[in-house]
Amino acid sequence: MALDNPQHPAFVQGSDLLEGALRFTGEAYRRGDSRGEAKLRHSTEVARLLHEAGFDEEVVAAGLLHDVVEATATELPEIAERFGARIAGLVEAMTEDDGIESYEPRKAEHRARIAAHSWPAAAIYAADKLAKMPGLRADPDSASEKQLAHYLGTLETLSSRHPDLPFLGDLERELAGVAVQRRDRTADHARPARAQ
Repeated sequence: MALDNPQHPAFVQGSDLLEGALRFTGEAYRRGDSRGEAKLRHSTEVARLLHEAGFDEEVVAAGLLHDVVEATATELPEIAERFGARIAGLVEAMTEDDGIESYEPRKAEHRARIAAHSWPAAAIYAADKLAKMPGLRADPDSASEKQLAHYLGTLETLSSRHPDLPFLGDLERELAGVAVQRRDRTADHARPARAQ
């Protein structure tokens, strides 16, 4: 059994498609901004969740590539040429419409488009949100109210359209945990200090 390593996780080993998608994603992020390593870790976590849920290699590869078009100078034709039409279609579904400037309408359009696209696209989207939860749980105040509303909107949209989708139960529990943490912190700040 191969040891898992963040630079080359076990689930990609032995698959030309997954090894190529990981390499491509890493190179694209390294050419981007200083947050490339964090973005690569996130994309790898999304793909790991998809792999462990039993999705096929093309869906797992799309999980690795899901943010590349949105976060780097990479364009969809390059994804299609390198990885095929199905993977490019999933990456396209995962790419927000940058023509919609305002946060809430852009996120609402993206949620609706994902839900209507396909079950695999919805799974990648749900895994993307779930992969962000450890960071959010570590610092519940790092997300704005708009972001939390988007995550809750994602859960609602995907639950109504794809109720049997993996990750939804975990995402619901994680969001509930974040809500409790935020409520508790707010309550702690609202309590007057005790005299000593």
